[in-house]
Amino acid sequence: MKRSHENKYAVYLMTEALMHIIYKKDLCIDLRAAQLIVQDRMKLQNGREMPLLCDIREVRRVNKPARDYLALEGSQWITALAFLIDPPVTDVISSIYLGTHAQTIPTRSFTKKSEALAFLKKHGQQ
Repeated sequence: MKRSHENKYAVYLMTEALMHIIYKKDLCIDLRAAQLIVQDRMKLQNGREMPLLCDIREVRRVNKPARDYLALEGSQWITALAFLIDPPVTDVISSIYLGTHAQTIPTRSFTKKSEALAFLKKHGQQ
């Protein structure tokens, strides 16, 4: 089963084993954007828990209300989270997220997709 969706902030690709969100270029994510991003992801998942790969390499900024929302409400139905980053900008974004929110699920940042997928495979089992 493969499903996909797209909104003005991201492209969503879902398989049986993984949700992959690819954020669009030059984004500045605020609370409203974060709420839509999470809402669309949850519609695709339809209550099913799974690991999440977030490709944030093109994101330029995430404000604090959006980070808080993504870390709390936005973590529902996620068994493990890997950020795909491109230093220095998205490295800073993911470091702020990881440093300011207690992680209840395995969460890490990677510059290589293959390493991110290996992490999710290892830690994303239900």
